[in-house]
Amino acid sequence: ISSIKQTTRSLQVNLNRTQTIPFADVVKRFPRLIRDLSVQFGKSVTLTIQGENIGIDRAMLESLSDPLMHLLRNAFDHGIEDPATRMAAGKPTQGSIVLTASQRSGETMITIADDGGGVKLDRIRDRLQQMGLPAAAVAKMPKAQLLDVIFEPGFSTAASLTELSGRGVGMDVVRTNIEQVRGNIQIETQPGIGTTFIIRVPLTLSIVKIMLLERSGFVFAVSVDSIKEIIHFQPDLVTADGTKITWQSQDIPLIALEQGISFGRNSRTFGLPGKPTISQPTVLIVGEDRRSIAFQIDRYWGEQEVTLRSIDTPMPLTPGFGNSIILGDGRLVPLIDLIQFAGWMSSKSDAPINPNPVREKSQISIDFIPNNPTTNTILVIDDSINVRRYLAVMLEKQGYQVEQARDGQEAVEKLLTGLVVVQAAICDIEMPRLDGYGVLEALRSNEDFQDLPILMLTSRNSEKHRMLAMNLGASAYFSKPYTEPELLATLKSLIQTAASKVLISSIR
Repeated sequence: ISSIKQTTRSLQVNLNRTQTIPFADVVKRFPRLIRDLSVQFGKSVTLTIQGENIGIDRAMLESLSDPLMHLLRNAFDHGIEDPATRMAAGKPTQGSIVLTASQRSGETMITIADDGGGVKLDRIRDRLQQMGLPAAAVAKMPKAQLLDVIFEPGFSTAASLTELSGRGVGMDVVRTNIEQVRGNIQIETQPGIGTTFIIRVPLTLSIVKIMLLERSGFVFAVSVDSIKEIIHFQPDLVTADGTKITWQSQDIPLIALEQGISFGRNSRTFGLPGKPTISQPTVLIVGEDRRSIAFQIDRYWGEQEVTLRSIDTPMPLTPGFGNSIILGDGRLVPLIDLIQFAGWMSSKSDAPINPNPVREKSQISIDFIPNNPTTNTILVIDDSINVRRYLAVMLEKQGYQVEQARDGQEAVEKLLTGLVVVQAAICDIEMPRLDGYGVLEALRSNEDFQDLPILMLTSRNSEKHRMLAMNLGASAYFSKPYTEPELLATLKSLIQTAASKVLISSIR
């Protein structure tokens, strides 16, 4: 048996080697790119590449090549200052960009660091206010959230468009391409010192080492690389409200998966053969760098190296549920990105996660906990996550429940398939896939949604845009900037009017 295991491990190592190529092959065109840009735009910039012999999964090459190219151009244009500005700041007139690849803890990390002026947070705040977000809300946004805005579709702080500037439309594609290979990207910046983009991706896309876990009869998998520690569940370490647990002398969020999805099934619970390695309440500590989150589990079934499969479905999936794994007996188990799932949970509200949150319907679960019928639910449709978060907080403070859609297509799919039941919608106009006008056409042509209040909230403030929306069936039209009291009063009135129509119709 020992000989078989050794042979199998050797075969796997050799297989992984055939699936990778040196990082040097990925970045070999970049030095010339920077030299050409230096000549074209009159900036003296050097590019240093480190970790050229690090192996990169071939399947990731296509997804990483364009994002790296865009980030390099971004560092050259937005990061490195012109020679005169650098000299005035006491810096060498020649700027520096360092592109580094390394591997640790089962992941590949790629960094693009420049010694430029850093990201101008004030410019991001100004741009958000120009887009219609209230100044008070923008002022309260933490640094990490402001930096995250850079990856929003169409966002740019460039004053004018050039061959390099004003390319904000590409930063959302950078994040999307990286997330498609189960990676993530972060930004670190210091004024006057520089900016670093940090990309983390798994070592391989086809084979992953996972932990098999169970919670409330639901069996799922998580990547071993995402786990910081497994600890025994001790009630005395949990705060009185049950939302946090003490770990390493700090209180971190404590989450149970059923807070966001329910695991109800019509069939028998799917069990695993044999005995679990740990069969008692346990806590998983997951996270990145200094951010840690705890998840409650009931059983731990050990570790395996398995084949990864993406979940292909036309329905939108709950964040964190994009892949599955195949067990040795052929059974399919969801692979959950707990960090992404926790981020989705926290984005639903700015308040701490609590044991009984408002649940958003998930396409992973077989049956769901329905919305409270006595509470009005509003669907917020906007491609900007920051706008959705702000509106969600505003509405929840008024006692509404909130569902969210990232664009018009997702909104229409959720409504027409019955995945969400709402009493009103607040909809942007400019969105990818299907814009606000398309949402109005799709819903007003359906008998079930002809009376649904749809309030348009957009940066388009011309009369022709307002008239087009109203002619297509919009219930109200607000252009940014707007006043919260007026919007809330209009929304309340529209919901009451729609409810009255339903009541009259039922009496007749």
